[in-house]
Amino acid sequence: MMKVKIIRKIVQVFFLVILLLPIWYTDLLWYGTYISADLMGLELTDPLTVLEITLASKSLWGPLLLSALPLTLVAILLGRVFCSFVCPLNFLLELLPRDKKKPLQDKRWPLWSLIFVLCLALFLSMPVFNIFSPVFALMRMLLFGAGLELLLLLLVVGAGLVWGRKIWCRTLCPLGAIYGLLGMKRLLRVTVDESKCTHCGKCAAVCSMGTAPGRESVDDNMLCTNCGDCIDSCKEGAVSFTFKGKNK
Repeated sequence: MMKVKIIRKIVQVFFLVILLLPIWYTDLLWYGTYISADLMGLELTDPLTVLEITLASKSLWGPLLLSALPLTLVAILLGRVFCSFVCPLNFLLELLPRDKKKPLQDKRWPLWSLIFVLCLALFLSMPVFNIFSPVFALMRMLLFGAGLELLLLLLVVGAGLVWGRKIWCRTLCPLGAIYGLLGMKRLLRVTVDESKCTHCGKCAAVCSMGTAPGRESVDDNMLCTNCGDCIDSCKEGAVSFTFKGKNK
């Protein structure tokens, strides 16, 4: 059976190609960016962008709110899969050396980061994260070429080399936090079959987000991106994706 990581890489490359295609071809079924796009007439906007714009403008706009619904539903059903299967920054960071050891972290930091970003949007009347996000900085570089965004990306990559390649994702990214919150009760999740588990710890060791399958706390549920690395690491077949599944 093909490893989940290989499937994930194929999907990541597919979405990178989809992102870049409108540069050369404008008459496509898809047109836009990871922030906001049009898919065959269906408007898509990521939920954090919608929240920021709503708070910054201090008004509700129906079409904008509706455009967040599809991606919100995906997160509710499948969890934080944007982070592991779509996000271009995650694709870049996974090229860095694997963490030899994970630094201590406060698993609530992403929530505080989310609250901070939303407060800035409210008080400064501007979508701060969209302007200064390394995720969208990389996207702008891919579309329009390198600029000052390169400095921001170098900071994130440098931090990844020092504190672990996913230090941004697991401690600071508010976009990941909001997808994590939406996916708390997701249908697709990684579960553990105790009858097959040998408690070797490989699944926990391979997790770049500092969690492990089978952990049911709020923090660990929010951190898990359903990337499947833990599934690939288990030689006993004890770890797997299930729909509406529970740990056995």
